[in-house]
Amino acid sequence: MRYLFNLLTPIIILALVSLSLFLLNERQIFDIRTLVRIDPVPHTQELIDQKQYADAYEYLNYFMAYEYVQSDPKAQALSHHIDEVRSSYDYKSDKILEGILKGTSDETEGQISAIASDFLVVGDIRDLAIQGTLFAKDEEVDTVIVALSTLGLVATASTLYSFGATTPVKGTLSLLKYGKRVGKLPNWLNKQLIREAKVAKETKSLSKVQEVLKPITDLYEKVGMKQTLDLLKQTKNLDDLKGIVKFSFRFGKESSILLKTTKNQARYYAKAMPNVTNREFLYAATYGERGLQGLKRLGVSKFMKRTKIAANLSKTIYKGNLDALLTYLLKTIPTTLLYGIVLLGLLYFSRKFVRIYWKIFN
Repeated sequence: MRYLFNLLTPIIILALVSLSLFLLNERQIFDIRTLVRIDPVPHTQELIDQKQYADAYEYLNYFMAYEYVQSDPKAQALSHHIDEVRSSYDYKSDKILEGILKGTSDETEGQISAIASDFLVVGDIRDLAIQGTLFAKDEEVDTVIVALSTLGLVATASTLYSFGATTPVKGTLSLLKYGKRVGKLPNWLNKQLIREAKVAKETKSLSKVQEVLKPITDLYEKVGMKQTLDLLKQTKNLDDLKGIVKFSFRFGKESSILLKTTKNQARYYAKAMPNVTNREFLYAATYGERGLQGLKRLGVSKFMKRTKIAANLSKTIYKGNLDALLTYLLKTIPTTLLYGIVLLGLLYFSRKFVRIYWKIFN
């Protein structure tokens, strides 16, 4: 019995040391203990408290595609409440009226009513008259609104001349004018619109400004008005705008929330992992920026195994799943304990080596 014990002890210690080194190496690559899935309930409740039902719907609905949120009674209750409010007649009427009277709204109905006049030539003439009056009174003039109205008049004339070929341009200009009113246009775009308006006024042509307007039109067609303005506000220059358009063509209407929940790092990881499917990418993003980092470091197969097994550890371990056992160990055993096992193992084998050395040479 003692002989068997002496035989098995070094084997067991070697196995423990090897396992500890393996787990330490896995943690060095990426520590899955740091992964925590985003809980959308608190932020959704915050948006509801602020009466921002459109934003609350967009945010919560993004996460409702995943079982861990679908099965959450709080998320279900909030989703039902949001749908109930947004589908009510009073709410829709208020939003339409809000768009007409205030010129801004967070709902599609209100936004359409807000920009309806801007799409017509009367809106551009009205805004130029308002800004002209402010100039005459020596008050501050919104030069961006002047620029957009000027471009709008040129676009209207071009539409008549080209039998409607420039209608999309007019729609984009109306969108930008609305964006200016709600503070969604970035500074670089404001400056460029002012420059392009001067050129268009002199040349009576929109050919030069088309380079700026085309990606905005593409973005609007892909993700809609609200997300277009949210994404546009984040851009730093024209190249950045084109990058946002490319990103949105990949992720569609998930683009805006995807960037928000990953602190705008999703664009970097999308470029770094072009072959990862959208489904896998969006799944990793439910863990925030850290999830995308883990996906990149571990690879798709290992990341999906580690995270999905972690959600159902007891069942998979019971079935003897080796990946589940490793995931359990990675999530539960403290790093200090692993280093301790390695250190004790080294001391044990060092002592064994010294004893063998003395027996051979003495």
